[in-house]
Amino acid sequence: MNEVLNKKYPYLSNFFETAISQERLFHSIILYGSNQYIQYALALELARQLNCLEDKRPDCDCQNCRWIKTNKHPAVMTISKIDNKSDDSKTVISEEQINMVLDTLVNSSDYHRVFIFCDAEIKKLSEDENKEYQEFISTGFNTPQEGKEDKLWYPEGINNTCFTSVAANSMLKSIEEPSSHITFIFLTNNKDDLISTIVSRSQAFYVADTKNTYYTTDFFKKYFANYPEFKRSDALDFAQALLLYRNNNNVEASYVIDCLQYYLTELIKANSDNKILVNKIYKDIKRTELSKKMLNAYIKEQTVFEDLAFYFTE
Repeated sequence: MNEVLNKKYPYLSNFFETAISQERLFHSIILYGSNQYIQYALALELARQLNCLEDKRPDCDCQNCRWIKTNKHPAVMTISKIDNKSDDSKTVISEEQINMVLDTLVNSSDYHRVFIFCDAEIKKLSEDENKEYQEFISTGFNTPQEGKEDKLWYPEGINNTCFTSVAANSMLKSIEEPSSHITFIFLTNNKDDLISTIVSRSQAFYVADTKNTYYTTDFFKKYFANYPEFKRSDALDFAQALLLYRNNNNVEASYVIDCLQYYLTELIKANSDNKILVNKIYKDIKRTELSKKMLNAYIKEQTVFEDLAFYFTE
């Protein structure tokens, strides 16, 4: 994984590297948080790893990696109201753009096709936005458009205004029944800014806007000491530990689920030779995604955590 992203987001780097190596990366991904530049860099890094012709190392100079770093790969496309545009609409991702995406899926490809959906504009950056831009440049990637004078391409979170329900719903079949080697990535400030039909069909990851992201997973070690065995008597204590971590650290409940997924991916690496256990862990990671969907449905956090805790005792 890219060194900058690996340092800032060890969980995401670990999770995605493992999913790609095991060919288990979800076909539709939502990256959410306040810094779309770093989300965009993460999306490009995923595209690079999925298409790398060699060993996926950060400094790889294969043709696919060169193309993606310079944002010129034919199968890695940014879809926004100003990118990959052939019609006159200026404020939305149009139905024509969605049809263009769907048309490209008709034929097979030697590449892993990646479509990055976001809002975007060309503008003069504020001081904070320029810092985000410099951080993005440090990852070694380029934006899809060159700047104009003192203005630069700036990614923003996709929402229901620029990505209408009509356009989004026209993609649902492709997301539900994806062809092989296709990944959709949506960048947004908040999952609620996307229609629920997209959210429910995607795997969502919180991208914290911090200089150093630290994941505390010590309390998982206590409850998973005998994993995959899990004491039913510990379930309520485990659920309470999850809730306390969420409240004490002032993070989203879905971020706590991310921490659990990080811990589980660490278990995969530690037990890579045990195929039965690895399959069990992937099943459990998939189950944690249901917890995120329950949170999206506004089910009480305590109920979600208790439901998840008792799942592990089954």
